[in-house]
Amino acid sequence: MKNCLSLIAISLAVSSQMTLPAQAQVLASTSRHAGQRAQPVAQPSPVSATDNATKSLLKLALAQLEKRHGISFIYRSELVDMRVLTPPAMTGHLHEDLTNLLEPNHLTFEKVRADFYIIRSKEQKEDKTLRQLKRAGLSGDNAGGNDFARTGQAIGSLPISPNLESRISRAGLFVNALVQDRTVTGRITDENGAGLAGATIAVKGTSRGTSANADGDYSISVPGDNVVLIISYIGYVPQEVSLGNRSVVNLTLATDVKTLQEVQINIGYGTASRQDVVGSLAIAGRKEFGNVNVQNASQLIQGKISGVQVVNNDGLPGSGTKIVIRGTGSLTSSDPLYVIDGIQSDGGVFNALNPQDVESITVLKDASSIAIYGAKGANGIVLVSTRRAKTGAPRVSYSGYVGFAQPWKKLDLMNAAQYVDLVKDIASSQQTTLPAKLSSPDALIDRTDWQDAVFRNGQRQEHYLNVNGGTEKVTYLASLGYTNQDATVIGRNFQRSNLRFQLEEKIGKTNRVRLGQNINFRYQVNNGNTPDFIAATRMPPYAPIYDANNLGGFAKVTTINDLNDAYNPLTDVYLSERRDRDFLTYVQLFGEIDLAKGLTFRTQGSLTFSSYGNYNYKQANQNGNLTNPNGISEYYGFGVTPLIENFLTFNRDFGPHHLNIVAGNTYKDGALYRNVNLNGSNFPNDDIKAIIVAPSSSIQGGSVGQDAFLSYFGRVQYQFMSKYLLTASIRRDRSPAFPNNPNAYFPAVGVAWKLHEEAFMKEIPFVSELKLRASYGKAGNDNIGYFRTSTNVWKGVANNIVYSLGPDKGYVQGSTVNQAINPNIRWEETVQTDVGIDAALFSNRLTLTFDYYNRQNNGLLTNVYIPLSTGFGGPYDRTGIIPTNAASAYNRGFEITAGVNGNAGGLRYSVGANASYNKNQVTSLGSEGSIPIIAGGFQGVASITRTDIGQPIGSFYGYKVDHVAINKADVAKYGVDDKGNSTYQDKLLPGDIIFKDLNADGKIDEKDQTFLGSPIPAWNYGLNLNLDYQNFDFMLSLQGVGGVQIVNALKYWTEGTTRPFNSSAALLSRWRKEGDISVYPKAGQNANGNLNLRPSDRFVENGDYMRIRNVTLGYRLPVPVLSKLTNNTVSNLRLYVTAQNLLTITNYSGYDPEVSSIDPNNNGGSNFLFNRGIDQGSYPQARTFIFGLQVGF
Repeated sequence: MKNCLSLIAISLAVSSQMTLPAQAQVLASTSRHAGQRAQPVAQPSPVSATDNATKSLLKLALAQLEKRHGISFIYRSELVDMRVLTPPAMTGHLHEDLTNLLEPNHLTFEKVRADFYIIRSKEQKEDKTLRQLKRAGLSGDNAGGNDFARTGQAIGSLPISPNLESRISRAGLFVNALVQDRTVTGRITDENGAGLAGATIAVKGTSRGTSANADGDYSISVPGDNVVLIISYIGYVPQEVSLGNRSVVNLTLATDVKTLQEVQINIGYGTASRQDVVGSLAIAGRKEFGNVNVQNASQLIQGKISGVQVVNNDGLPGSGTKIVIRGTGSLTSSDPLYVIDGIQSDGGVFNALNPQDVESITVLKDASSIAIYGAKGANGIVLVSTRRAKTGAPRVSYSGYVGFAQPWKKLDLMNAAQYVDLVKDIASSQQTTLPAKLSSPDALIDRTDWQDAVFRNGQRQEHYLNVNGGTEKVTYLASLGYTNQDATVIGRNFQRSNLRFQLEEKIGKTNRVRLGQNINFRYQVNNGNTPDFIAATRMPPYAPIYDANNLGGFAKVTTINDLNDAYNPLTDVYLSERRDRDFLTYVQLFGEIDLAKGLTFRTQGSLTFSSYGNYNYKQANQNGNLTNPNGISEYYGFGVTPLIENFLTFNRDFGPHHLNIVAGNTYKDGALYRNVNLNGSNFPNDDIKAIIVAPSSSIQGGSVGQDAFLSYFGRVQYQFMSKYLLTASIRRDRSPAFPNNPNAYFPAVGVAWKLHEEAFMKEIPFVSELKLRASYGKAGNDNIGYFRTSTNVWKGVANNIVYSLGPDKGYVQGSTVNQAINPNIRWEETVQTDVGIDAALFSNRLTLTFDYYNRQNNGLLTNVYIPLSTGFGGPYDRTGIIPTNAASAYNRGFEITAGVNGNAGGLRYSVGANASYNKNQVTSLGSEGSIPIIAGGFQGVASITRTDIGQPIGSFYGYKVDHVAINKADVAKYGVDDKGNSTYQDKLLPGDIIFKDLNADGKIDEKDQTFLGSPIPAWNYGLNLNLDYQNFDFMLSLQGVGGVQIVNALKYWTEGTTRPFNSSAALLSRWRKEGDISVYPKAGQNANGNLNLRPSDRFVENGDYMRIRNVTLGYRLPVPVLSKLTNNTVSNLRLYVTAQNLLTITNYSGYDPEVSSIDPNNNGGSNFLFNRGIDQGSYPQARTFIFGLQVGF
């Protein structure tokens, strides 16, 4: 019976060919492209009656290969159409299968392009027509771009030369379709109706496939009607659907609880299923990120992960961020380790990634998770997975937006009349003559709102293009990104370009060898100087912006004419030319081979090269009391960081036992960092801007550093009956940074119990998952900076270190050694205990995670002061230092994360909330009586932070305000001498601030200072809401902090009144005469020496805030409508509008409560830790409105 059916099929195929004209010689094709003309074929030879069921037409066999590999064959019909053969066994390798098919028929093939092949007789040489045909449209290097595969046009309709078209036509050469392509669209959703972004839709038996977009919509081209689609998504039961003649297929996938539990999560040097993770970690992917537009990758997880704080340096475009995990655990650096696609890197490379290229971010927090990274893991690990290519036809996607940003707040400052009145009070207090200019009515005219002069609305745009695809053997991805943003202050523009290539190959029939390459390029430019906020608040309102009679063309104020020498903030913006350039290349390579069943070897490496430069030219100008010559400063540097890692992974089941073992090593050597800083000035004109010809030039500084380390690591993961879990790891690190203690060992262990797998839990059906876990272990920190193990020499400047030598007793500039060498310093260590619980209820619709942790940080590196008698000493404090592992601190707290998702009347929703509490405290600074770390100085204040035992790192320190002295009687009740002078507080007068006598000794001195708060938030929290209804989507994301204080250093000038600068309008209620009750002291009186401006809680404010980070409303065009409008060219299209930083709820009176540090552009290491939370006019976060488009082709 089977033989008869085969003969009938062959006969029907033959007879169908015989009905066409016989005289035409044709070029036939099995290509499947719509719109191609039918072809005449040659008169066939009769089929032998001996054909049987094992025989088949060569033409049909080629058609099957064409479907499977997504290619087309071109041939003369008489060579192929009627040839009958016994099909050989198919290997799945195209060229091998083609050879087996064609060789017995004395045919051969020639690859014209990746998707086209010509078949010809072995004896036949390539004729002129075929050569010209390749050049006309089929050749991959054809500049004309005639794309046979995608246009589906007949040769006669392609834009080729008339001469060639005539020749092809006379030869009777046409392209015909054996099977016609058509487009199928639809949407893939979960049981709640939510779109499954990234769901895979594949044509069974072929290499064709596509992925659903962010809303679950898809569009795929299929060959004919007899097609089966395979739809799959991780964590859901896959389905096969017979297509028939349907053009729209919508499908709902059911949750596969078992598969969902087995979803693999990156844990460092491997993966583990979500339920088999023993440690404390959190993951956020594209779904959790939402459709947000952020300027760097760190901001993707802001408010998304408990226990993680993302600190923005400031609001300028291109500014960096810091990630702090479970508090600050070091006095040198709080930066975590960044691991990008499995390879160790740093925060610079992480923030160089285009956020659109980031697929997921996993944060490792407890000892059992981080110990395998040893000396790099004490501050936590950030694992980054970038987007990878997917198999299938090339997919092109574009996303972009345009928008604008605006300042969200201005300070309330005085107008001209109020300011002049204030200056008169200051002049009276300081017994200074008031200049005639200020007595003129002209000084009462409001000419300039200096905040309006420096603020503006900034235009913004971003574009991102992604192309990816491939076969089972090779996948590829390329992406291109461009960002252009104007700051909300004049002068600054930021541009960034990203280019990324990714290629992965599988080798061998079983894909036992796998290779991968990942190349990232980033080039960014910051153009222009920014105005000084402090200067903008100081300038008198009556002063104009411009003055043509002044050098440089900008107005100035002076102490002679105005009693005010504030700088015009626009001078540095418009009389300068600045460019900061930064180029980074990051290359990753890996090779992986399966050595045996369950045994895999992987080698991977990376090379990071960065080059950066700053150019800043300023024209000559007069500003304030100064005349500034023209000048130029340049800063150049580069860094090279290579790294290689090798490790083996063994993964096997033995009955109820499961074992996963990882062992390997990390090696870095040859890392080099170098920079130099140059200055030049007094150029003859502004057309010459080269330091080499500057009349006066100097090298201001420079540095060079090298880095290396060698590590060995291992980890064992054991399971028994899929209920009882054990993870143990150890790492041994070796570093030349610690001469006498180069080696250190970092072990950790974790256990977990999956209660939901126990029989007694099966009786509680609403519990989907319940897991208890605990861990304990040690990690380290080697990020101590350079030159900590060498002697430092301080070169004297400005006659601060001089010697009297020679007969004339003249001073000679000298140097001193201020840091002693300590070869015995060792690794900082963190010992951490963590207990937690993971729960999922009601079929995973409600999820809960809770962790309690205790991080004890020991051997923290700090500077211990040594006496001058040792021969060491600095020029200012006259005390030498020696770096020593003398300090310790702890971070203790808890974290909670909750999520709920569901469907109500077609409205799909998901809500995620997280909160964390952390207490930071220093427990030791060395031996008894050790000196606290004093820092936090800013303009006018020597210091306001102190790190001491029993307090958080970098706490604020100063005096406490009692009240403003009402009158002489108020002063007298605190104690006066026989001359009426205060014995309680030096030079205390009515209208001065009276500070609290905390030690109750009857006088105010340095012993009355106390701790005023901490810049480290006790609470961090976030809330994220996603709604989806029909074709609309909505997202709301908010984030906040609590239990934090800020030093509003800008108040020192806007409320200080020591000098006659413009000030806050709040000073309108200042103390002015006896009997006044006010919180603001008398204007100008601080100059008398009573120190109203001493560091105190007058400048410390509550820094709590809650900020709506993102509000987005989007609309997806229905796929059927889109397909019709674009002729199936566009598979998905989404329009959206976004508002960022829409609302900030805070009691902070400054520009922005999201404060980083005094110098946000230099916030690494201890500079950040000891100067954090001091707002000296940081550029605020902007309120941004965005109109965006996402489209897939």
